[in-house]
Amino acid sequence: MKKTIFTATMMLAAMTLWPGSVSAQTKIGTVDVQKVRKDNPAFKSALQEIDDMVAEFERRRDQRQAELQELAGELQSAQDRNLAASVDRLRAELQTKSTEFQQFMEESFGEEGIIETKSAELLEPIYANLAEAAKTVAKARSLDLILDLEQVNPLFVSDALDVTDAVLAELAKLR
Repeated sequence: MKKTIFTATMMLAAMTLWPGSVSAQTKIGTVDVQKVRKDNPAFKSALQEIDDMVAEFERRRDQRQAELQELAGELQSAQDRNLAASVDRLRAELQTKSTEFQQFMEESFGEEGIIETKSAELLEPIYANLAEAAKTVAKARSLDLILDLEQVNPLFVSDALDVTDAVLAELAKLR
């Protein structure tokens, strides 16, 4: 998907920077991917599953943070009462739980963590279908290029270029 976006961006830049190098007959369509995500059942289902998973990981994160804060409070109390044996035990426990918390955060929310991995697993096939649907619409309408408006961010696009509904219809056929 990133390769497609990069290619589209480069083609748009070429048309902008070197207008003589691209035919005046280049036909462009646009897709509102935000609308596709909102209206396509596969996207909605995958995004809901991701949201539910993130909410569960956030609940577990918050629970662990509360446990760490409680343990830090117990440590402070033991220090205030000069309970050396308790201080040593609580300090070691706090260190262990802090390390476990950092590991949980990295494994869950990190760059290659569970959430990112599962999101990619759920969304990559849908984005592949979206690209296939866009290709089918482009061929049917003799378009040379379909831009993802979310990635390109143009200042103005005519509604006449919008093929989002056609892409949604084609995407529905690919299920």
